[in-house]
Amino acid sequence: MSQLLAEEEGVVLEVKFKAVVVSKTLLNDPVLGKGIKIEMAEERDLPPPIMISQNREGAEWARQVMPIVSQVLQAIPFARQGKATFHRVTLWLTDDEWERLEPKPDIGDEVEVVVKGGSLKFRVGEGST
Repeated sequence: MSQLLAEEEGVVLEVKFKAVVVSKTLLNDPVLGKGIKIEMAEERDLPPPIMISQNREGAEWARQVMPIVSQVLQAIPFARQGKATFHRVTLWLTDDEWERLEPKPDIGDEVEVVVKGGSLKFRVGEGST
């Protein structure tokens, strides 16, 4: 989940969130030449389904239907259990920039994204800079 932090000296705000590399695509741009597009997304927990009823019959109906709705949601093969994916950042790199990048992120890698004082930083994996 994203964080908004303020430093005590002055007011330099920082936005920080963790994302997962969900796509890496090779590109052949007519202007820039060969390159890589890296898409990063954040997974967030979804609240459980809520049913509200104004009368007694509706409340009883909701109690009977709710387990069925939960089972159907769990049975959907492409849905992540209780999670939603929000695309956050797309990074475009030339082939030369990709070659200089270390460590190179791969699909499934966790990336920390920090926006602070007009700069944007990516940290791939734990303990990386």
